Amino acid sequence: MLQLKNTTPFQAGMALFPNEQGIDTLYITLKATFEIGKGLAVAAEQRPVVLADEYWGEPGVSSLKYASEAHLAKPATDVILVGEACAPDQRPISQIDVTVAVADRRKTVRVFGDRIWEGGLVGLRMTSPTPFERVPLIYERAFGGVHQAEGVALFEARNPVGCGFVGKKRKKEIEGMKIPNLEDPADLIGKPGDQPPPAGFGSISPAWEPRKSFVGTYDEAWQKKRAPFLPNDFNPRFFNMAHPDLVCKGYLKGGEPVEVVNASPNGPLRLKLPTCWVEASVQVMGKLEKPPLYLETVLIEPSASALCMTWRAALVCGKKAMKVEQVELLLQSLDVKGKAA
Repeated sequence: MLQLKNTTPFQAGMALFPNEQGIDTLYITLKATFEIGKGLAVAAEQRPVVLADEYWGEPGVSSLKYASEAHLAKPATDVILVGEACAPDQRPISQIDVTVAVADRRKTVRVFGDRIWEGGLVGLRMTSPTPFERVPLIYERAFGGVHQAEGVALFEARNPVGCGFVGKKRKKEIEGMKIPNLEDPADLIGKPGDQPPPAGFGSISPAWEPRKSFVGTYDEAWQKKRAPFLPNDFNPRFFNMAHPDLVCKGYLKGGEPVEVVNASPNGPLRLKLPTCWVEASVQVMGKLEKPPLYLETVLIEPSASALCMTWRAALVCGKKAMKVEQVELLLQSLDVKGKAA
């Protein structure tokens, strides 16, 4: 009987399903939660592996809060921030830049207070942003949305739950429309018809672009030759759920610098990722296999004082899938040197 022996202080899970080539593969997941305080420490309460997508509201009409961690392997590390923009010293402001940087990935989002389009003498104009202390960093507040026009749904494929998408609306319909709170400082909205990339730090839903473009072709040929396996043109980048600007070039190793600015009431966060040497040992028909664990996700949640790191190992089993006897996870070393500032 297959057993999972987890000797680490972290949460673990495993699943057996076909890989991109349709070959039965054992996937092992290890998730570590660290508490952010004066420094970093292993959290007393470890977060479980997320088995299904969790949304901010109703699935399909709201954005992802936590993406499922039960899937095939990612080809690179995702960096994800869950949180809110916070005014320094809790003094209301009308706009602020929030920055997240991990290793060589750096992204800044400009956060404005609430604004709408209003009529003017020469056309529509923005109202001044309303001062705020906190604004949720969710895609509902970034550019996007849906417009039902003459029985046809027009929508922003990169973020259908957002705001600011005018579609074919007339001037009178645009008056009073909400303008996105979250914008790219290099591509700010200047007029109602602008369509900048949605700005954010959260997970991208599987039905949104650019993830949707990587899913492959499910046509008659696939139905006859490949179903129920993934199509030949499936791209593993589909499993990278972070904003495209926060998908790393490869896998992070641990020890990389982390900086988060204006996303915590406690001020800027500067530290280094913990360096964890974790090992997976799999016993298959009396033979020991050691598939490498790759760091797939770095999740930062300043408001919860939490940082999570998730690794995954994949062992192609094929016809030996039912002969896997035991999976053991070992923590060989842990170096937590980061200090919050």
